[in-house]
Amino acid sequence: MGKYDANTRSIILGAELASDPPLGLATLVNGVVSDLLYRNRFRDAILPELVELAVVGTGLGMLRNNVGLVGKSGSFWDSTEWAVAPRPFLDFRTLAYANAIAAWAREDETPQWARDLSGELKRPMQKSLKFLFKTKDSFFQPSKGQALLGQSQSQWWKLAASESPSQQLVALRHLQSDKELSDGQESLLLEKLRSANHAIVLHAIAAAERMSVNHRPIAGESVVRELRTLADHRDDEVCAKAMCSLTRLAKLDETTVEVASNMLASNVRHVVFAGLHALASLDSIPDPTLSLVDRGFVRALQACDYEFVGLFATAYNRWIDDPRSHVEDLLQDSPEYLPVVLDALQHDPKQLVSID
Repeated sequence: MGKYDANTRSIILGAELASDPPLGLATLVNGVVSDLLYRNRFRDAILPELVELAVVGTGLGMLRNNVGLVGKSGSFWDSTEWAVAPRPFLDFRTLAYANAIAAWAREDETPQWARDLSGELKRPMQKSLKFLFKTKDSFFQPSKGQALLGQSQSQWWKLAASESPSQQLVALRHLQSDKELSDGQESLLLEKLRSANHAIVLHAIAAAERMSVNHRPIAGESVVRELRTLADHRDDEVCAKAMCSLTRLAKLDETTVEVASNMLASNVRHVVFAGLHALASLDSIPDPTLSLVDRGFVRALQACDYEFVGLFATAYNRWIDDPRSHVEDLLQDSPEYLPVVLDALQHDPKQLVSID
């Protein structure tokens, strides 16, 4: 609608919302709550996902509950990087949990409004609500009314050692250090990296990556070894997260390079990215690894995945003195790809960026 002026765009938008009254009312409520957050100087008040949480928390969520804004979640989203890349809307799983938290905070074990939820939302909401009343396992404790996030680092380390998974997760998100970790802190971090809880492991990897000064890890070698083990984990998210963290900490060893090479053959896109990101951080790679890279590069071309083609081009320009000759030899049987590849080599980005 960029060709229209502001008044015309408003008229068109108004017409679209009028054709779908529930969506129109939900949009209006969303705008009111967003303004409320902004006026009260809430941090990140403009983030859509945070506004949606606030809509549910203020008791105005029923209209939003009946609007399906997210039909399918993305194939990969790094929950540990929420502050950097928040999602635009709540999906059904997180919307259900937000409703459960809102009911639990009001000590309403059987909210009447839950009867009007769709089945897709009602069942996980009721399951989450039952869990909350049974375990009280939530970092958010409405009865305490305290500044939950304004805690010292010593308090965060204590919370990371608690029995509550939710408190562990929030604590791991806030752990910081600018000096060598104590033996106790390092042992605690290792314990979280070895947890059976998938979310705790991911957040522990993120915490271990933050425990660095100028990308030099201040956690001991035992933590680095554990990250290397996790880079070969059977879970796609864990192995990709660990590989990216080792890359940023410049702690890739010979075995990890081999693991990264094998990642290029994965059918999971973010796993391929993690392996390529790791290899592209190196000044050179062994010939057997280059052969695996070449195969991954050809697969990216065949799939018309131009984002990955650009990432491969970045890597070739770093490793090979004459990358043009290399790809010309590689694509002798597929010359139709050469214009795309040569353009990618010429317009090589300065650094790798994460995929969506």
